[in-house]
Amino acid sequence: MEQIVTQQMREKSIPGVVAGVWIPGQGEWVAAVGEADITTGEPIETGDKVRIASNTKTFVATVVLQLVDEGKLSLEDTLDSYITGFTYGDEITIRQLLNMTAGIFNFTEDKDFAAEFTADPLMDFTPRDGLDIALSHPPDFPPGEGWHYSDTNYEILGLIAEEVAGGTIEEEIRRRIIEPLGLADTSFPTTPDMPAGSARGYVLGEKGDFEDYTGTNPAVSWAGGAMISNLYDMRDWSKSLANGDLLSSETQEERLEWVAMPGAERVDGKYGLGIFSIAGFIGHNGAIFGYNSIALYLPDEEATIVVMANKSTNDSDETMKIFLDLAELLFPERFDQGS
Repeated sequence: MEQIVTQQMREKSIPGVVAGVWIPGQGEWVAAVGEADITTGEPIETGDKVRIASNTKTFVATVVLQLVDEGKLSLEDTLDSYITGFTYGDEITIRQLLNMTAGIFNFTEDKDFAAEFTADPLMDFTPRDGLDIALSHPPDFPPGEGWHYSDTNYEILGLIAEEVAGGTIEEEIRRRIIEPLGLADTSFPTTPDMPAGSARGYVLGEKGDFEDYTGTNPAVSWAGGAMISNLYDMRDWSKSLANGDLLSSETQEERLEWVAMPGAERVDGKYGLGIFSIAGFIGHNGAIFGYNSIALYLPDEEATIVVMANKSTNDSDETMKIFLDLAELLFPERFDQGS
């Protein structure tokens, strides 16, 4: 397993990786390889915090689904009941926003936005700015007629959750998830600063040198990807998430109604309500300037795999290959050996 980690670190030029595998009855394996800070040479440690990027969506979706359980909104509510101006707004549902079948343009794929955020990761930004960028593009498809990953969906869901719940999304996540589960090293930041005990984050520049992107404005990624956590909290969250500990059994069943993810057929990739499944493992991944992560739980075996790296762009996959290699090593029967 350590060879899998070190090989991918070499191939993808990753300064530091922390990884953990927990399988009841078989044991656990936790590794920290490489550096948390390439300037000082400080080694990365298993408890170091990183930005978990789109893993944030699992928290936001859970808040939305709790509001469903409380009768404060419905999965079939339409977008224009809360936010107007979108094409098909009278047809797009909360469910379609959650499972990426709404067809709304992903604002992070806008070339001007991408160039500006790359040049200035501390750029001024609000969730409404993300919606305005999306509104400047036509829909990807009519609602329910395709699947495309869209951070815009979660900007919208964050705004809806705030309106319905009455608190900020960071307050609702802390009160509803972080505190009840005792996730002491997990937070939803409102400033670019990383907390003490964090690894620094890097992007590999065009000239082959590492650029420090530790500080980014969390208002840019916001409900789609602003949160910070560590290996152990994500281990605990992955299990709770997959088991639906904070939801009614009926709502958890709705959460795990899957739609196919195009391009992920080999690993039986499917997307639910703010959660995905790969070869039966349930959870999410995340990529943002400086940090890359994946945290998945296999209910049948009660097994958890979490991988975190301190190098990433906003759409790279430093940890996915490590996860897939670890999962295929440990559970080969779940992967198609013929492809």
